[in-house]
Amino acid sequence: MLDKITDKIQTYSGKPPVAELRKAAVLIAVTDSKDPELIYTLRSNKVGSHGGEVSFPGGMYEEQDDSLENTALRESEEETGLDRKKVEILGPIDTVVSRFNISVTPYVGVVPHDIELNDNSEEIEACFRVPLSFLLRDERHRNDEINRNGDIFFMPAYEYNSYIIWGLTAMMTVDFLNIALDAGIDLKSKGN
Repeated sequence: MLDKITDKIQTYSGKPPVAELRKAAVLIAVTDSKDPELIYTLRSNKVGSHGGEVSFPGGMYEEQDDSLENTALRESEEETGLDRKKVEILGPIDTVVSRFNISVTPYVGVVPHDIELNDNSEEIEACFRVPLSFLLRDERHRNDEINRNGDIFFMPAYEYNSYIIWGLTAMMTVDFLNIALDAGIDLKSKGN
């Protein structure tokens, strides 16, 4: 499975960041285990935006980052203690625009399955992992109906060990699964 992910992401040319919007980047960290997992965080209720929500580690671009890839790595290290030297970046997937009009670029990276993470950052309440095998089943906790310029689609929300993956994070998750693993998750239908 990791070979397929690596091949697909390294040859993928996604939607670039939106020039006129503020920029952010997240890390979709995939563990190098037999049943690979994605690493998510639960944001603290103490933070101003997205408090109590599940997200990928990441944040806003800062001048010292010099690239969005570095933003994803820096923020992941700050939030979870993820040693950036242990991340093999495969490349970006499609940039998405948040409801706050921020251009968010996800970077896919492979990390050791036994990577040490911490959740003692001010921003993060918990770090957790979700097996790709679970996500590929597309068993939705609920569907959030989205209307974009009259185009209706159903954004899945997944529940894993009481964590709810929804919104922009679910969108990036589905994009990753469809791009890297040909999951065929259809956002025009309400799923399984």
